Amino acid sequence: MDIQQRRSFVDSRIPVEMKFRQCCQKNYLSATLQDRDEFNSEEFYISVGSREILAVFKAGEKDTPEDRAFDIYIPKNIETGYYELNSPDQLIEIALTEKFPTYTSYWAFKGAMDLVVNTDKQDYSGTFNVSFKDKENREFISEAKFAFSVEA
Repeated sequence: MDIQQRRSFVDSRIPVEMKFRQCCQKNYLSATLQDRDEFNSEEFYISVGSREILAVFKAGEKDTPEDRAFDIYIPKNIETGYYELNSPDQLIEIALTEKFPTYTSYWAFKGAMDLVVNTDKQDYSGTFNVSFKDKENREFISEAKFAFSVEA
C-alpha cells in the first residue's frame, strides 16, 4: 500500500490534522538500520484519530538520499506492554520510507515493540526491533528507541 494512502486511513470519517513539532527530548526516534546510515529524527508529526495514532518521524533534507521517515501506527487504546507486530489483537504497523533513488516505503513484516504508555495516555515511549524487505526481497533489520507525546 502507498504510504500516503495508508496515512489517510488513520481516521477517514472525521477530519484529522497532522500536527508538526520539532523533535526534542519529548519527541524523537533514533534507529540503526542494517546496511544503511543511522536514523535520528529531526521533525515529528502526529495524528490522533478515533481508533489509532500515527506518529511520523522524519530526518534528512527533502529530496536527498538522507530524506527518510518512520511511520508508527498504534491503536489508540493500547496499554504498556510487549507486542508482536501485525498481531490481530493489537495491530501495530511500522513503515520506513526513504529516497533511494525514488521514494520507496517498506513495511515491517515481523518484529516486536516494547511500549510504555503513561496513565493519561498522552506520552508513549519504547523500543522496537523489526525486519523489512527491500525491493529485491532482501531482509534488513532495524532497532530503534523512540518517545512522543500527543499533547501540544
